[in-house]
Amino acid sequence: MSFEYFDQLWSKNVPNLQEQKIHWDKRAKEFSDYRNQVGEDRVEKLLNFFEQKGLSYENLDILDIGCGTGTYALEFAKKAKSVTALDISTQMIAYAKEEASERRVKNVQFAELPWEDIDLDAYGCRKKFDLAVAIMTPAINSRNSLEKMMEASKDYCFMSGYVDRHEKLKEAIEQNILHRKPNRTDFGLSIYCSFNILWLYGIHPDITYYTTERENDRTVEEAFTYYTLQLERKNSLTDEEKLAIRSYLKKQAQNGRVKDTFQSKTAWLFWRNN
Repeated sequence: MSFEYFDQLWSKNVPNLQEQKIHWDKRAKEFSDYRNQVGEDRVEKLLNFFEQKGLSYENLDILDIGCGTGTYALEFAKKAKSVTALDISTQMIAYAKEEASERRVKNVQFAELPWEDIDLDAYGCRKKFDLAVAIMTPAINSRNSLEKMMEASKDYCFMSGYVDRHEKLKEAIEQNILHRKPNRTDFGLSIYCSFNILWLYGIHPDITYYTTERENDRTVEEAFTYYTLQLERKNSLTDEEKLAIRSYLKKQAQNGRVKDTFQSKTAWLFWRNN
């Protein structure tokens, strides 16, 4: 296989940046709430992972690509020399800055910048960082965005993403209300393409898999907002379909709450550029 093969494969999933920004702006509060509820275990696991790889935080300048509401960036900043965190979403960055202010974290810089458009030289970050991370973000979505991450780091890189994901209630909505098969074909694409492109460059990243299962518990309105945002990423929903989804969720609710089983497999890629 060649670089061109993976370029073509990846090009089938090129995001519209304006649509991405709108989507993540709408989900910013959800991510902020989720960070406060269940984020600590995930963060601690990753912090320990880097320490096991021999990284010494006090000497690290870290770049966090697609930082969201700052879940990882703020924890990195407790130990690292400095953290620069970027995201496409205005609202995500606003939550991240607010949290940094409340925690009085000084050595983290947040900026609203889409990774796909950033000019490394203009931004002054070519080979600036010891560690560049892209944690569960769609920002690494082409060979160019992957190579740009490697050019920003003078040493280590890390990325993570789903390779499989199931939400039983969401899949039931697709089948019973929208009358279509659940679309899971995109899961793992970025990991698959990144791993193989790195291999073609002669870089052999460590890969680790983690499985997760949890129960999500939301109000009917929270569930309606969550599922419609998820389902509209690929296909727009009509007003009739939205009404049907809301009605379906009300029927599934118990005491005004909607529960769903979430199962996933996540891959972690870690490598040294040289």
